[in-house]
Amino acid sequence: MDIIKRLKLNCSILPILVFILLSIIIFTFFRAGLVIWKYSDCAGNLGHIFFYGLRYDISINCSMFAPIFLISILSAFAGKTPKAIVTLQKYYLAVILAVQFFVELSTIPFILEYGVRPNRLYIEYLIYPKEVISMLLNGHILESVLCVVLTAAGFYFFLKFSKKLHENYTNVSRKLNGLILLITLIAVPLGLRGTLTHKPLNPANASFSNTPLVNTIPPNSSFTAFYATRHMKVDVVEGSQIYAFDKAENVLKNLKYLSARVLPDNIDEKCPINQVITPTYKQDKRRNVVIILEESLGARYVESLGGDAVSPNLEKLKSEGWWFERMYATGHRSVRGIEAVTASFPPGPLASQVKLDHPDGLTTIANVYSKLGYTTSFIYGGESHFDNMRTYFFNNGVNEIIEQKDFDNPEYVASWGVSDEDLFKKANEFFVRKSKGTEPFCSLVFTSTFHDPFDIPQNKVKLPESVKTNDPKRLTAAMYADYALGKFFEMAKKEEYFKDTVFVVIADHDSRVRGLDAFPFTNFSIPALIISPDITPSSDKRIVSQIDIFPTLLSLTGVSGEIPIVGQDLTKDNIIERAIIAYNETFGYYNTHTLTLLEPGRVVEYPVLDKNRLGEPVQREGNDYSREISYLNTALTIFEKNYGSLKCVKNLSQNN
Repeated sequence: MDIIKRLKLNCSILPILVFILLSIIIFTFFRAGLVIWKYSDCAGNLGHIFFYGLRYDISINCSMFAPIFLISILSAFAGKTPKAIVTLQKYYLAVILAVQFFVELSTIPFILEYGVRPNRLYIEYLIYPKEVISMLLNGHILESVLCVVLTAAGFYFFLKFSKKLHENYTNVSRKLNGLILLITLIAVPLGLRGTLTHKPLNPANASFSNTPLVNTIPPNSSFTAFYATRHMKVDVVEGSQIYAFDKAENVLKNLKYLSARVLPDNIDEKCPINQVITPTYKQDKRRNVVIILEESLGARYVESLGGDAVSPNLEKLKSEGWWFERMYATGHRSVRGIEAVTASFPPGPLASQVKLDHPDGLTTIANVYSKLGYTTSFIYGGESHFDNMRTYFFNNGVNEIIEQKDFDNPEYVASWGVSDEDLFKKANEFFVRKSKGTEPFCSLVFTSTFHDPFDIPQNKVKLPESVKTNDPKRLTAAMYADYALGKFFEMAKKEEYFKDTVFVVIADHDSRVRGLDAFPFTNFSIPALIISPDITPSSDKRIVSQIDIFPTLLSLTGVSGEIPIVGQDLTKDNIIERAIIAYNETFGYYNTHTLTLLEPGRVVEYPVLDKNRLGEPVQREGNDYSREISYLNTALTIFEKNYGSLKCVKNLSQNN
């Protein structure tokens, strides 16, 4: 400290520079920890990791410290720096470093859950503090307390150190202060951009591995979180967020390779994605439609799909309907599953359609069945405002929403809403009441119990001894979700509406999708089952996607017409086997032969050895990925051109 005092520099310079250096040390420490953890993937690229890491560290610090830097320098022109400015600077430096420290600490559990550094999801969760705080207090209390205590201790140390740095300082001359200001005005923008190229530094610049987590080691978590915040516009995609853009005509041309679709004789230029739905099944009466969207219940929790034996009820039910062995989710968020199942909307670089505005109405299951005279509903055990679901459903054909506040005296309330048993009991009562009306009903039931922190009613289920796990709480919650599902079908089978209803049971996504070692393509495998009086029980081994549920349901319920959706009718034999997947900023196209991954700045392709294994990366002959680029741009094109508008639905009829 004596050396610092003898320097007698302007107080706007030394403390800030010292704190920037301290920040870089903290970032480097955490970065080194990740390198040690994933050393086998990083060994040949240590120079690359730490060189880019320094650039990211400088960039984020230029952004976070620039305001106080400029305030302090400008205030010094008045002569002696005002005491209020010095006090502001003391606390500002401590707060900024404490925030950076907190974000790095919270990175550890975030990576363990999602497989990458904090990103858009990290920021989105902050929008819903009630749900997040409840989740943390009920399932992550130790980690939360530890993070808060360490951050508080860090702030105390940073503030004490900051106050020490500000002792006995004098200002330099105005001439030297002017020079410092000039250097600052030049250096800060350069440091902030992190590069001399035409595009500023972004997380993709440092990518060097086929492993998503390893590619996020160079950037610090403050940078990735700040970058996500700057790109939170849900209806805008920038070049740094996508492998490549494509023209609408190319996207439309390549749709025939994405899905087996019958086109109308006369294609309307305003509705170019319309497909002709010709039902495979026609009934003498209109069937009800019930879609059960199971939270996080991926294939890893279904024994016959290669997972743990914690879904005995689903295993029993599969013998009663059309079971899909190779159904794939489009993403790792609920809103991706919702848009895929309810709107046959493919994933892409845009935010989910659940979060976007559709002034003309989006073609959804609820909208189409509403046009056919059905009553439509969304039944959820939590609060429907979460992730904009309430707005999405009400704006797109749902007549009635039942949510947590509508449950009278539920037996158990968890962090994310009432228990699945309460949910299904309410749903069954609702369906019984609706079945007494003159119109059929269409309903989406969305479960919530199988969600971190996995708080469930006690003494309902017990893991079988054959299941060995280091995460019993998660697997027990999965088993409870299956238990509640079984109870629902026990109730439903006793009711009159059951024999007149098409049921779909499908997961929204898998639990804990994370690419710690490679792209986690097996984590997108999910169970799916359709139970209907008209279906002969069978097991389907084709590779299919959540986006195929909508057109398949239309066919099963005798609906015909021109519908602007991308998926394919799985009742037909000539489908295209494929799955399309979005994982953070990586887009995947998966078929029987290859898995192609497109992410900002790079493309990787793997041969498919079997449904659970990939080979080593290969280079495609001619390096032509034009079709995959079109698939990547499909969602963006449909949204921007309004090709999925409800106005495009034509010649709609049922059982004709």
